[in-house]
Formats: sequence, C-alpha cells, structure tokens
Amino acid sequence: MNRLYYWLLGLLCIVIFHIPGQAQSISRDDHHDLRVMTYNAYQGTDLVEVSQASSQQEFLVAVGQTITQVRATNPRERMHALAKQIIAAGPALVSLQELNEWDSGSFDPATSTCGSTTPEFQMLHELMNALRAAGGHYLVAVQASEYAFPPTPGLILPATFLCVGLVNHIAILARTDLDRSRFQWSNPRSAQYQSVYAPTTAIGTVPFPRGWVSVDVRFNGRAVRFIGTHLESADADIRRRQGEELRNGPAQTRLPVIIAMDSNAQAAPQPMDPTYTDFLRAGFLDAWSSVHPSLPGFTCCQNQLVNNRTSALYQRIDLILTRGNFDVHDVTLFGLTQASKTRDGLWPSDHAGVAAQLDLEDPSWLINPFSYRGQLDTLP
Repeated sequence: MNRLYYWLLGLLCIVIFHIPGQAQSISRDDHHDLRVMTYNAYQGTDLVEVSQASSQQEFLVAVGQTITQVRATNPRERMHALAKQIIAAGPALVSLQELNEWDSGSFDPATSTCGSTTPEFQMLHELMNALRAAGGHYLVAVQASEYAFPPTPGLILPATFLCVGLVNHIAILARTDLDRSRFQWSNPRSAQYQSVYAPTTAIGTVPFPRGWVSVDVRFNGRAVRFIGTHLESADADIRRRQGEELRNGPAQTRLPVIIAMDSNAQAAPQPMDPTYTDFLRAGFLDAWSSVHPSLPGFTCCQNQLVNNRTSALYQRIDLILTRGNFDVHDVTLFGLTQASKTRDGLWPSDHAGVAAQLDLEDPSWLINPFSYRGQLDTLP
C-alpha cells in the first residue's frame, strides 16, 4: 500500500461524512455532552532547513528560509480561518499547539549582533481576536511555552540580513458563554517534560523541550481533568518517554481524564506508533476509533506552505483519548475542505482539527456531585 492509497481512503472519509466546509458540525447537540477539541495551529514552518544545516553559513540561510516560509503561510489570516473551525465545532475546551510568537529585527554582520526586534506574528493573540470578531466566547485558561529561541542571525538570499526570534506555545481555551451551573474550570497547571530532544546543529546542541497544560473541569456536576500536549516528532524514544511522563504526571489522578493532543504518534495507517499503543495498554480509549473503527481519519499533514490545492493528509496523529466512564457520541474532523481555506487558498493549518462529544456517566464514587465543589484542586 502506498501514500496515494491512504489519500484515497481519506477522501472517501470526507465523502462519507459529507462535511460542507465551514458548516462542519458535530451531529448531536445534547446538554449532557461535553464538547472538546484539539487543533495544531501550525507555526508556519517545519524547521527542516535549520535542523539540517551543517555549517554556520547554511544556518544563516536556513534562518532566512524559515521566516520566509512563515510569512508565506500568513499566520494572521490562517488564525481567522482556524477560528471559524473552532466556532463551528463549538467545544467547551480546546487544546491548541504551535501557537508561535515570531519576532524579527536588524542584524549587523560587521559586529555579528542583533538589534531590537518587533513582533511579526503573535498567533495566540491573533486567534483570540479572530474568535471575538467571529462571535466566539473563549478565554485562555492556561498556556505554556515549549521551545524558545532568542533573536538569531539569518540571511535571506541574496543579501538581506536579519534576526529572528520565536517562542512556541501550547494552550487550553475555555468557553465563557456556558451556564456556570453546567460548566466550570479550575486548577490550571503546566510543566515541561524532562525528556527533551536536543539535536546537534551547526551552532551546537539545540534543545526542543515539550510540555503539557491541564485544567480541572466540572461539567453538569461531574469532575474531569482535561490535558493538552504536543509530543516530540523527531525522536520516537523521547516521544515514548514523554507519553510515560504524561501518564505518570497530570494523568495520574482519580478524576476521569481527557487528553487532547498532537501526539506525533501514528494511530493510522498501520503500523501504529509504540507511544500510541502505550496509551491504549494503559486503559485509554481513542475517541475516533471507538466511533469510526473502519475509517482512517487522517489529520496530518498538508505541505509546508499549506498551499496545496487538494488535501494531502496521510496519517492520524491528532488524538482525543479518554479514561473513565465516557460515552463517545460523535467525533468529527475540521478544516479539511476547500471552503475552510483562507481567501488566498491556504489551509487553516497543516493539521485537521478533531472535535468530540463526550458523555461522562456518573462514576460510582460521585454520589452527590455538588458535594465536591471546591475540591478539584486538592485531588491528585
């Protein structure tokens, strides 16, 4: 089987669901369902040139290529397109990855020093503005930095020197227009993983730390922990250790757990990534495969400039996993139709968003759910 085969399967999936662009929606509208979503917003580059540079001159050019790629993907406009997908899904909680801040400024090659920089793109800020402009009601419940690089010299050929800095964020958004008697959140937490990918580049060893964010939620009187994360893509062993840290860290709780993430761990097609199967063996349920066991549900990836005419998604790595008494009512993909693109023909992201409707049945220990008010923060 080849990539074309899986692309055709993905196209069949779209036809079966008949998702009409921005009118995508989850099929049920039940007050008993908790809607959640995960979406990798795409930082605008894969950083391939930077990671592969073998000399300082190549590294200078790679930095110039990177910011050129980011500009070509128009993050500001894409955040407006992505906001429409979030509003169409209507989740109470959204896990977001690759919300980068990109700064640029002058560089003096004679002294090899960077001058002051100014923001070019602030993707979380731009997404929040886009959500408000489109009538969405969300706030940032918690955010955390993953990797960050100070202003770094670069060269846009033939002779444009500059400095580029970036900070990579993950975040959880929470809706603010739901009745507080039905939906509340508390206990925002975040941390970085101890397992860190640190490749050797032309300028030395460069660490790319990853992290997680979480909130504790009460929905219709039932307590849940919601976790967002973005696991390592380049090193399978480090990714697997990060998954173990996640299960032994924020997911180690008496609360029912939802993990909404870009796992970088292939769930489809075969073979499945060991990090993914580790979660299944640990008792987590994959929401997509529980509803659509025969459909691949590809979520990644469009090309680096997100300007490919037809969708190029070929693997499923964006996951919503649950552990506890959840009934998964529906799972839908967002941002993978022509109507979801920007006016310039760019996909909202190189990933599709994944949204699920979950019903949490009464756990046996929760006899009177309101008796646990105020105790979420004290639960491990």
